[in-house]
Amino acid sequence: MTDDELIERLRGVFPPVPGRLFALGLAAFDWLAPNATLATLAYDAADTPAGVRGGEPRTLTFAGPGVRVEIEVHGREIVGQLAPGAAAEVILRSPRGERGTRTDESGGFVLSEVPAGLISLLFRPADGTSIVTSWIHV
Repeated sequence: MTDDELIERLRGVFPPVPGRLFALGLAAFDWLAPNATLATLAYDAADTPAGVRGGEPRTLTFAGPGVRVEIEVHGREIVGQLAPGAAAEVILRSPRGERGTRTDESGGFVLSEVPAGLISLLFRPADGTSIVTSWIHV
C-alpha cells in the first residue's frame, strides 16, 4: 500500500475536521511564544474560602524567573503591574482575539472590556524580551 492509498483510506474512516475547529487549531500556533519567560499562576484570590473575602476584586499573581505580574480583575476590567517595572507592550490574548495596551514606565497597566473566558497576557518590553502569563479563566 502506498502513502497516498493509506491517506485515502484514513479519509474514508475519519470524518473531516469542522472548519472552525481547524481554524482554532491553527490560531493556537499564533499564541505560541517560545522565547518568552513564562510567569505561572502563583496566587489566586478565587482560591480563598468563601465568606473570607466578599465583593472585592479578584487578585492574581504570576511569577517567573526574575519577573512578577500582579493583576486585579474588576468585572470586565484588569488593573495590573509588571515587576520589575518597565515600559512594555501588553497583549491580552483570548479565543476571541487579541488586543493591547502599554504599561507606564513603572509597569502599571489597565485593560478594559476583557472578554469572559480564557485569557493570557503577553508583555513585550523595549529590551526585546517577552513575558507570558499562564492561561486563566476570568
